[in-house]
Amino acid sequence: MVDTRVTDLPDGRELAWLELGKPKGPPVFFFHGTPGSRLQVAFNEKPIVAAGVRLISVDRPGYGHSTFHKDRRLRDWASDVACLADHLKLERFAVVGVSGGGPHAAVCARFLPERVTSAAIVSGIGPLADSGLGTEGMWGVSRALAQLAAKSRTVLRPVFAAQEFLTRHWPERVLQSALRQLPPPDAAVLGRDEERAAFVEEAKKSSASTAKAATQDFAIFTRDWGFRLDEITVPVHVWHGDADRNVPMAHGRFQAAAIPGSSFHDCPGEGHLLAIDHIEEILRTVSSAQPKTS
Repeated sequence: MVDTRVTDLPDGRELAWLELGKPKGPPVFFFHGTPGSRLQVAFNEKPIVAAGVRLISVDRPGYGHSTFHKDRRLRDWASDVACLADHLKLERFAVVGVSGGGPHAAVCARFLPERVTSAAIVSGIGPLADSGLGTEGMWGVSRALAQLAAKSRTVLRPVFAAQEFLTRHWPERVLQSALRQLPPPDAAVLGRDEERAAFVEEAKKSSASTAKAATQDFAIFTRDWGFRLDEITVPVHVWHGDADRNVPMAHGRFQAAAIPGSSFHDCPGEGHLLAIDHIEEILRTVSSAQPKTS
């Protein structure tokens, strides 16, 4: 297992991350899904090494070893990433956000244009407030969570707490149940031995504040993000599969249409977990214009 590192932020919180790939390759920050952690991308380093990048996978506040940030706004994530980049002495870098990490990649692209060289939004949830996207096309669990989040965090948190408790203590059973409900492409990915083992390992190591962090994420996703997508000026690539029932493809198409000059990567027949099989392509694409670090 790759060593986890922790640094102190200006407000006293801790931010945790791990690094994979080539230490002198173009730096790329990776933002995990909801819920999740830095471990989400750590189970298979081969495609990361093949892409030639220095991948920095970060725990968002409340996940993994990063301190929960009460009342945080989406915009605050850009500040956290800038602090980590300063700590690592990185002036320029790319960002990749998967699923719930998508809005976090977008906010870095919006508020760190002088530092973010390019961004990837992969199976990323779009702005549900005032976008007309809604929850149409989502499978039952995701739709219910999004609808609850739009109404009250108080109602949503016990749901995530129960989910986190079950997943941490009986990950194999939770996974087996999920496999019976997921779309075939996603069930096929999680049915593979390596991915199954990674899911179980990450679940067993989830943070005690995971439920609070996931509740906060969903509340952020369903409210005003604090910026418009058409304000983003850095190159953005959007990947989405048409078999995604967690975050429907309409979210990817909406974001690609709203972000000026963005590129949409259509993935026919693929589901929400397409990043696992496309990670090398994604990393090569966002890092292609970057110089190696010294």
